[in-house]
Amino acid sequence: MYRNTRLALFAALIAACAAATAQQADRSSKHFEHMLKKWDANGDGRISLDEYLAAASAHFQRIDVQNSGSVSVDQIANSPQAKERIEHRAQGLVRHLDTAGNGYITPDEFVAAAKARFAKLDRNGDGKLTPDELAMPRGDKPMPEKRAQHAEHRFDKLDANHDGVVTLNEYVAAATAKFKELDVAGNGRVTAEELANSPKAHERAEHVAERIAKRLDTNGDGTVSKDEFLAAAKTRFAKLDKNGDGFLSADEIARHH
Repeated sequence: MYRNTRLALFAALIAACAAATAQQADRSSKHFEHMLKKWDANGDGRISLDEYLAAASAHFQRIDVQNSGSVSVDQIANSPQAKERIEHRAQGLVRHLDTAGNGYITPDEFVAAAKARFAKLDRNGDGKLTPDELAMPRGDKPMPEKRAQHAEHRFDKLDANHDGVVTLNEYVAAATAKFKELDVAGNGRVTAEELANSPKAHERAEHVAERIAKRLDTNGDGTVSKDEFLAAAKTRFAKLDKNGDGFLSADEIARHH
């Protein structure tokens, strides 16, 4: 019986892995189809370097609304792609938390998610979070300094009575306050639109833009020129083009998606 149970568990694990792999492959396929539709100018079913750079150039022009030939952090943060990313993230969060399927998040759903998160963070199950538990790094990599500072600041805000630990009540109280902050209409519902327009969403967009600018601004003048933007696109293309034939195929995109 024990052997049969082990075999059943093993079979279930294999099935789950196969399903996850199939889902990943489907997402990669859809992603490549989306890229082809936008960038495959000659319709040959693959993306050349020229097509990739043409798309990058068009993307730069959408950001460079002043046609100055360079873009700032603020322009990157407020670009159409950045806004699309914010909206996509907000919609994903609503889908994740909206257990009733109403298209919005209720206070009960928000608090339920906070309780689940608390339980995951509470590694020793004592009903309290220590600074180390709240700042638990992902995987075996050490936490970056900025993230560690953010975690420390967040802990200080959650620890309402400043006793050095965060209880479930304190964690839920913070979640409840956060919901009220997001619920700008005051109707007990948080929509994707409210999430996308929240100060936190725009703060995140600024941080992402700062990282992008820092990576692409090779001459250190505080802006990203079109040449710098296209140079980064060439580097990215070379990284994706595993076989070095000058084209991107579905398989190559799948490995990086």
